[in-house]
Amino acid sequence: MTTDNTSAPTLREVVQKMTPLEKAVTVAHLDAGMECNGAETLDATLSDNMTFADVAEIAQRTGLTKKQVQGVIASLSSKGILSVGNEKPNGQPGVDQVLTDWGVTIAFDLLAEGIEAKATIKPAKGKKVEKTEPAPKPKKPARAPRGLEDRVLVEPGNAKDVKPTKEGSKRALLVTALSRGTTVEHLMDLLGWNRPTVTSAIYSDVKAIGLGVERREGKYTLLLPEGMKALPLREAAKRRAKAHEVSK
Repeated sequence: MTTDNTSAPTLREVVQKMTPLEKAVTVAHLDAGMECNGAETLDATLSDNMTFADVAEIAQRTGLTKKQVQGVIASLSSKGILSVGNEKPNGQPGVDQVLTDWGVTIAFDLLAEGIEAKATIKPAKGKKVEKTEPAPKPKKPARAPRGLEDRVLVEPGNAKDVKPTKEGSKRALLVTALSRGTTVEHLMDLLGWNRPTVTSAIYSDVKAIGLGVERREGKYTLLLPEGMKALPLREAAKRRAKAHEVSK
């Protein structure tokens, strides 16, 4: 009988083996989550993980090309730091990868080391670069720890631009639940989605409709545009009937 003495790598071992670009992309995802949900502690981010971002956003945050970002994302996915190819709520494009819980832990460790999302790219071979004395780098102020504070996550748009949602669809269930005030856990049970998909939908789906969302005491509540008093739902049956009349 043989025993397996191998053990999983420690946090420090994983971080030491990461490339500078992997570190930058990981921190960029964490920054995207902090900007979205306002959580700036490890526990708060793990409980409300909104670290999803598309390739274009990560390219903008890091200064890398989209092709470079895609390569780094593939590497981070193979290491279990990023979860790639998550179900997109209601077929919405763009939200494709999110930090895993392990990835969030690593990202906070990188942040503590002063790693930033802006990547440093080495010049191509053969290209001469003039050496200059670097200016002293100012110390980055420590982030003030805060939890899941009450705040508006998405500002509602104009009433005339709101897109009605078909009754019975998952998007309609999402909007209805938010109108009453709900939690991420309740939406996971209601919609059958995982946490990253739900948190993505709270932000991207509601914004796409033209509505808003705020968080208060751990609950998410829908915000309607000024002048709108009813949920923007359309009856599927009426739509079918109208289409049938036109076809006659």
